[in-house]
Amino acid sequence: MGVIGQNEMLFLLQGLKWTLLLSAIGFIGGGVFGLVIALARTSELSALRKTAAGYISVFQGTPLLMQLFVVYYGIALLGVSVEAWVAVAIAFTLHASAFLGEVWRGGIQAIPKGQTEAANALGLHYVSRMKDVVLPQ
Repeated sequence: MGVIGQNEMLFLLQGLKWTLLLSAIGFIGGGVFGLVIALARTSELSALRKTAAGYISVFQGTPLLMQLFVVYYGIALLGVSVEAWVAVAIAFTLHASAFLGEVWRGGIQAIPKGQTEAANALGLHYVSRMKDVVLPQ
């Protein structure tokens, strides 16, 4: 093995750039979409809770590599041409949102029940309760 040359170093730096960019997209997108998943998991509607639980089960229970293949080739099967980087960003976001959704849900459920009950007593509906009482904490 020789010393890394200038060309190899440029390839490594370009790979580092894409790695950091896709990781940031996956983390930010996963955090935002994970919040939506967490709100669905703590919803009063049974259908939303079950749908979110199924989503989490699928994305936590399958390998990320398989999800990458399904997103990339699945979108192509629908007749939509998508660049590989976009497919990776989508797959990373979906994968991260399943895990971060559970983190968000844990934070939401850690809020004392008395605060949620007080919000109910004030007549706040679910969206106001979450937006004004639970999520700011």
